[in-house]
Amino acid sequence: MTVRQLLGLIAVAIAATRCGAPAMPAASSAPTPVTPAAASPDLSGAWSGSANDSQGPTTVTWVLSQSGANVTGTVRTNAVNPDDGSCSSCHRNKSGTVTGTLNGSSLTLTMLFAAGGDGDPTPACSATLNVSSTSVSNTQVSSAYAGSDTCEGAFTNGTMNVHR
Repeated sequence: MTVRQLLGLIAVAIAATRCGAPAMPAASSAPTPVTPAAASPDLSGAWSGSANDSQGPTTVTWVLSQSGANVTGTVRTNAVNPDDGSCSSCHRNKSGTVTGTLNGSSLTLTMLFAAGGDGDPTPACSATLNVSSTSVSNTQVSSAYAGSDTCEGAFTNGTMNVHR
């Protein structure tokens, strides 16, 4: 092909483009934006709220530390009315430990209240609660839980809501 023939082909191509032939789309040089993965909440700090289960209502206070996905801390529960004279109210006044794992916005915790805790009005009794939550943020945790008290029996149908 001669230079003259090549220039003729280029001229025909330009004319065709100007006469309504579809133009080739321009290549985009902008990168496709990447959406970052949602960060897991940071649960470190003080939390307070309420819980209710088959044995009645209680108030809950957590002080948590978080290292990566691992959550540890302390828990304190108190009867809503510690002076009502019921055995259930007595068993609600406990201090314990919290251990668990945060995976995205899902939280699994174990709250252990050992027998003989400081200031525990029922020192012969221990309790364990297994907490599961799929609604976790930096400001609120809503959970379901179940467990048992060695003196009072099972905790069933538990719900807990704590916040900062």
